[in-house]
Amino acid sequence: MTRQVRFSNPSLAHRWQSLTHQTVTNELITAYVKTREGADKAGGYGIQGIGSILVERIEGDYNNVVGLPLRATLQLIEKIMNPSDDDEEEEEE
Repeated sequence: MTRQVRFSNPSLAHRWQSLTHQTVTNELITAYVKTREGADKAGGYGIQGIGSILVERIEGDYNNVVGLPLRATLQLIEKIMNPSDDDEEEEEE
């Protein structure tokens, strides 16, 4: 499920993701650790690589799980570059 929280500053936003990992054995975890793929990842695994075998399901934007929510980033850029009249009225309140 993806939700956006609006702030008065249109350049701030966040997205919620839900990720379910597979039930894995110690042997599978050990084998993944030995690949060293997750050594430079903040979460200890890379969903865009071999680490995808650890994930059962994603609810939300895959790009956000990888690291950069591309669609949300584009929407923020468009909003900043082309503010609508509605946004200006909200800021005045």
